[in-house]
Amino acid sequence: ADMRAADMEPIKLPAGINPRDLLRTPTHNPYTPNQNQTKHCYQKYNEFFRCERFKGKGAKECFQFKQAFFSLCPNEWVEKWDEQREQGLFPGPQ
Repeated sequence: ADMRAADMEPIKLPAGINPRDLLRTPTHNPYTPNQNQTKHCYQKYNEFFRCERFKGKGAKECFQFKQAFFSLCPNEWVEKWDEQREQGLFPGPQ
């Protein structure tokens, strides 16, 4: 029995994320057109929190980083990193 899309659970978005915002992706990087995007995912995640630390939580200037990491990063990674940040165990900038 194949699973149908109609039978699947809806995707749960993190608080503060509008589904329309997920439709945009980061611009093309001509220097790494076929590269693995893991580094960029991690970089944008860190840039978002760094931006919020300096500009304030919910700052408009930080939205582009949030949009980029939600586009590039698998949800499982973001959830894991968020948990690590809450526990003070995240390997990147706090």
